[in-house]
Amino acid sequence: MSDEGLERRVRKLSVEHAETRWLALRLDDDVKEIRHEVRAVQDVQTEHTARFDSVDGQLRSLTQLVGQVLERLPEAPGE
Repeated sequence: MSDEGLERRVRKLSVEHAETRWLALRLDDDVKEIRHEVRAVQDVQTEHTARFDSVDGQLRSLTQLVGQVLERLPEAPGE
């Protein structure tokens, strides 16, 4: 291989290396951004889960109250 061919190949490899480093940095930035977004979604999901648990507890309590009221009602005539 001639010196010129070798020099051209080294330049090409240097350019490819620089492109690879740039792509790797972009990928790192994208991963950081995705992780940040996932954390935000998890935080919102935690809030929603707590709300759903609260609503579920309130519905159970209401169901128990309705059951207690129905037990206290006098039976209708003819039953």
